[in-house]
Amino acid sequence: MSPKATRWETMDHTAAPLWETLVRARSSKAIGPIPEFLAKKAAEQAPKTLLWYQEALGQMRAFFEERDLSAVGDFTEHNVNLFRLHLRQRGASPNTIANRLRAIKAFARWMAKRGWTERNVLEDLRAPQSTKPEFDLIPDDVRTRLFNLYSNDTFLGSRNLAILAVLSDTGLRREEAANILLANLDMDAQVLKVFSDKTEEWRHVPPTDELIATVRNHLRWRERYFASSCRPRVDNDDGHRLRLKRQQDGKRLFVTMHGKPMTPEEIGQILYRASQKLGVRIHPHLFRHDWITRKALNGESPSLVKRWAGHRT
Repeated sequence: MSPKATRWETMDHTAAPLWETLVRARSSKAIGPIPEFLAKKAAEQAPKTLLWYQEALGQMRAFFEERDLSAVGDFTEHNVNLFRLHLRQRGASPNTIANRLRAIKAFARWMAKRGWTERNVLEDLRAPQSTKPEFDLIPDDVRTRLFNLYSNDTFLGSRNLAILAVLSDTGLRREEAANILLANLDMDAQVLKVFSDKTEEWRHVPPTDELIATVRNHLRWRERYFASSCRPRVDNDDGHRLRLKRQQDGKRLFVTMHGKPMTPEEIGQILYRASQKLGVRIHPHLFRHDWITRKALNGESPSLVKRWAGHRT
């Protein structure tokens, strides 16, 4: 009789590398628990969640490799605590350290479940609790000065005001605001349907009367702008210009002056330039903090705020 095959899960993987790159003639392949875990998260999680795991495990891997700790057997509570001390000595905040350790503990649980280790080697590791961040509300005078930067009777000015209104009155993430489809904004029923790349879910947010008025004004100026023709130069020659009809992406709420959908980075740049003019740091996510905080202070139902904000808890 042939000997009974040994199950992979019951084998000793202590000497196996945490990360190994196999180089072939025309390709290369990463193998080991770290690339296997990240591949699983790439298939299951949103891009930002995957990036969180990549950063935490990448920093730990770099720390381990500098000290010749490259095997599965080197992944111990002692060595992870050395990594925690390393982060602290580099000046990482308690929240950053807690963030990294949560990802690493998730990796340790998966390694035990998958069979790379006999048990969860970080079961007794206690990660520090994250401190609750303190979010300052956007002062009313700063908000007023910010809105006064733009004219409501031009295409670009009305667009920037509409972007500010969306961020201020809905608490959307930057990428969610950039990806708003005109078909998903019902201005008569005052319902905005939003898709989140982070949670991969749809949700409905009620726009305010002020937001609807600002968007309607923007759409009027947008229609006038793209109904008119443009006169680009021919071969960089000012003396010869063509008269062409402007083209636009008719699906997105926010487009550039060339009619292309705006990117999240372009929305960030608008607020960066506004910050330079005001002398106050303003960024898109600050509006989200402000919106959620004001809803809570006004006594809004936490379950409704959670649903509108797109939070899991």
